Amino acid sequence: MKMRSTGAVIVLFFCLLRATALFAQNDKDADKVLFNKAADIRKEGNKYFTKDPAKADKLFTEANRIYHGTADASLGLQEHQNRLPTLRYYHGDIRGGNKAVEDEINSLRKKTQVLIPKMIGNGYIPSTEVIKVYYTQRAYLNLSYGDAALASSDIRKIIELGFEKDEYNTQHTSWAGGLGSARLQNLFQLGQYIAFLNEDKQLIADMQPVFVKMQEEDFVTTGQIYLAILNKEYDKAISIASNFAETGANNRINARFLIAWSYALQKQTVKSEEYIKLLLKGIRVGPKMVARINALNAINEKKYQEAVGYADESLKPMRYLYLSYEQPGKFFYYSVRAQAYAGLKQYEKAKADYERALLYNAEYAPAINGLAQLEAAIIREQRGDKTAPLITVLEPGAKRGLKVTAAAKEVMVKGLAEDPSGIKEVTINNQVVYLKPDGNFWGNVSLKEGVNTITISATDIAGNRAEQNIEVETQVANAKTDDIVPVVSKESKNYALVIAAQNYDDTQIPSLENPVSDAIKLKLVLKNQYNFSEDNIYTLYNPVVADLRKKFADINEFIQPEDNLVIFYAGHGIWVEKEKKGYWLLTDAKRNDVNTWFSNKLMLDLIAQVAARHTLLITDACFSGSIFKTRSLGADAPPAVRELSEKISRVAITSGNDTEVPDESVFMKYLIKALSENKEKYLTAQKMFINQIIEAVMSETKIEPRYGTLELAGHIGGDYIFTKK
Repeated sequence: MKMRSTGAVIVLFFCLLRATALFAQNDKDADKVLFNKAADIRKEGNKYFTKDPAKADKLFTEANRIYHGTADASLGLQEHQNRLPTLRYYHGDIRGGNKAVEDEINSLRKKTQVLIPKMIGNGYIPSTEVIKVYYTQRAYLNLSYGDAALASSDIRKIIELGFEKDEYNTQHTSWAGGLGSARLQNLFQLGQYIAFLNEDKQLIADMQPVFVKMQEEDFVTTGQIYLAILNKEYDKAISIASNFAETGANNRINARFLIAWSYALQKQTVKSEEYIKLLLKGIRVGPKMVARINALNAINEKKYQEAVGYADESLKPMRYLYLSYEQPGKFFYYSVRAQAYAGLKQYEKAKADYERALLYNAEYAPAINGLAQLEAAIIREQRGDKTAPLITVLEPGAKRGLKVTAAAKEVMVKGLAEDPSGIKEVTINNQVVYLKPDGNFWGNVSLKEGVNTITISATDIAGNRAEQNIEVETQVANAKTDDIVPVVSKESKNYALVIAAQNYDDTQIPSLENPVSDAIKLKLVLKNQYNFSEDNIYTLYNPVVADLRKKFADINEFIQPEDNLVIFYAGHGIWVEKEKKGYWLLTDAKRNDVNTWFSNKLMLDLIAQVAARHTLLITDACFSGSIFKTRSLGADAPPAVRELSEKISRVAITSGNDTEVPDESVFMKYLIKALSENKEKYLTAQKMFINQIIEAVMSETKIEPRYGTLELAGHIGGDYIFTKK
């Protein structure tokens, strides 16, 4: 009996083994079926990668639901890659690409191994190996072009997962072609530098054991110097860097930079400038690399205007291929420039820069302390201020060379009122006019035939008042209207900010299908048919509120008073009847939390801060008509283009009044059609709206689009003009 019982157990054991193997084989067979089905869908999606990104997105998403694709070609055949992150990154949707990676990682965590195609046959590898490649590529891309905080988090997760030296040196192909290879070695080296600029001490410390294990002695030493500087141990940093400079040419450059930086932080300007001169002798070091040191030295020497110039240069956005990205550590540059403006007693500009610094680093102590000191300085200034404001008239005048004839019944007056205690009010001929916080003002003045005296008055916060008179003479009635020309003017540039909110974090807000695709279509029309260069079209796909505020801060760095700006938004909108307010819902909006919504009033405030002469806001969202303060313009044909181009305009075209609009936008269809089929050299926004949009949209949907002025953002006349190439 005992022998028979043992034999039965053995038989049962082998039966279980066989059953387990059978089940495992069935699982593998099922995996192969799903894998091949997903691969066929990915091949179909590749056909639409550039020509119809919305359709490609749907196909790639469907394929990912069926079976995982490989992270890149280093893990298998190229045609089996998960190209959803690639698609979104390629079209500038950094946040959407990041989310696609996160979704795939969350799915992979549920598996222990995944099927990977090989040149001959298929095989399985641990899912953690695929996850590490996703983290590596996402972190590398975000360090350079996207969210540095997310990159830091990904680097820490890679450290937690662990890796050996062969993995450290393995090269993975980039997702979006031309962005460079991604390998752990490159990622950690770049990550250390970006962490230093962003003052992320913890990440630098977390990476130090990795560099020790990988025998990266140079980066171990660099990390020690970075940490010493961030801990304000400047003598220690200089000592380590001085020895480091003797270990090679590249190390010499890095060491001299860090020594110059350490001396600047100690306000030892002479020693700092000695090392800057040594740095600039090398062909690999240019003025931009040392701009942050020069800015700090200028502050230390109270050369505030020079400091502003260095900070301006450093804050210019960088571009690589189709991506525009921010300088790391922007909060530092904004804070330095704020110090310079405070030194110049331009307190409103200083306040704006400190607030911008906090957009990038909400806990940055120099900005927080700077704002507090600024408030105290303004109060002291107001109490002791007995000096009247300084008024500078910019237009009409020689700067734009405007000649006013009898054909013009009014003229735009533009100027700058400056006072350390701030400007309370500006009037022109006793009429209050539009005033920006930085003192820029403008308004229209009616003219009579002959000599017109125009009185400009500015009152500061302390109650001091200044007055200035200018004279404008109209010519006789038979003068040629061709005399109304800007005889001296700067060449203007056209800029566009294209915003699309499509994939929402809150599941109570339904995601949309078409905003990003619509935004891409508009971008291509502007680039290909109108005077918009690729470098001057900025995209924000699936942005959060902070992204939009940061992008406006960027725009304010380079846009000039003679330039033009188009702002486009597609996404959800909402109306609060009780408050009589309209809002945009960006992708971090919470359905039940109004504090997370982006108000129309805030958008008007941001538009008002932009220096552009003409700004056109186009919105394709529910309740978008609530952006207007008072009125829409009538259907009268606009006046001559030359006169329109002289006046500051803030106008908007919206897809509807106070109504809901569909995801598949008829408004967008006719907007793109109008711009694409236009044959005129100069097309005003109003004329396009009247002739090609309103009637067509209403006849197809019964929804009434609107055209109107944004009075609260500084509109005084004129219109936005599209200029064909």
